[in-house]
Amino acid sequence: MVALSKTAYDLGFLQSEFKNVRFELFSCDQLQFINCIVCWFGSSGEMAASWKAIQSIVSLKFKPGAKFSRWNIYLVMLCPDRLDIREKYVIENDRYAARKVVLDNQGENPTIEMVEKLINVELLGADLKLQETLPKFQAGIKLSIASLIKNAPVDTTSKSKEKRGEIVNKLIEYYRRDENKES
Repeated sequence: MVALSKTAYDLGFLQSEFKNVRFELFSCDQLQFINCIVCWFGSSGEMAASWKAIQSIVSLKFKPGAKFSRWNIYLVMLCPDRLDIREKYVIENDRYAARKVVLDNQGENPTIEMVEKLINVELLGADLKLQETLPKFQAGIKLSIASLIKNAPVDTTSKSKEKRGEIVNKLIEYYRRDENKES
């Protein structure tokens, strides 16, 4: 399964500008097409004041090596308190330089391990489980049009196409009659 994990990468260009914010890069080792810069803020106010400047610096200075990874950059911003819903909407819907995800109201800022789980769930749907389901056969259902469509040919011969055309005409006629009935 594809998963994001902490990657050794020098984000000093961000750290030097934002002393009170912690930055870590998470990427996908196998395919290297997703890069996620996680930002730990001390408060939602600090996040609201800094996110535009952070995205600007990322757009100028963060250049991942893999060709398609330039189009899959995420900024995940964490803060311990709740961010105003309008501000969160503005941040998450801004697509300049990177896609943004705000994970607010975290209480204590989460550890690297907790963040790894959070971003894998948020970005890759790691919590989703595939379950195979089989359609339930309903033998008791009787279609009123069953006699009209029974033994309809499915091949591509002109005779079969003609037969299907006749069936469609009968269905139209059937539904027109049914449509004109009074309830």
